[in-house]
Amino acid sequence: MPASPISRCALLAALALLVSSPPLVAQAVASTVPSSRPSHAAQLKGALRSLVAAQTKHHVARRSYAASVDLLRLPPAPGVQIEIVAAGRAGWQARARHQDQPGRSCVIFVGLLDGREGPRTDADRDMAGEEGVPLCDRMR
Repeated sequence: MPASPISRCALLAALALLVSSPPLVAQAVASTVPSSRPSHAAQLKGALRSLVAAQTKHHVARRSYAASVDLLRLPPAPGVQIEIVAAGRAGWQARARHQDQPGRSCVIFVGLLDGREGPRTDADRDMAGEEGVPLCDRMR
């Protein structure tokens, strides 16, 4: 069914308005696009996942986990500090902190370490429960 002259005119007017006002269109699109910068928790979790990959590679080559991040040659993430809390032949534990979230952290573990419970976050004191999965404090 052909469009009526009124609706065709309305469509043409709307199209002309959109084409003649690119800044308005860009502003409307920009307001609906989420920020591309990941949250602090996402940054910390990403850094810990990179640590898992680096530790796995280290373990395959040396049959033990690295006790220092320096041994793994991880590229630094801006504002993120990673600390390997404990490491041995059968497992490791780590904590990550962001400079903009003082007193808060994310923790992770892989494998078991004799006589050690899982790592706990700084603020909420939650214990990491699932191997290889980062657990974070609530971030502000």
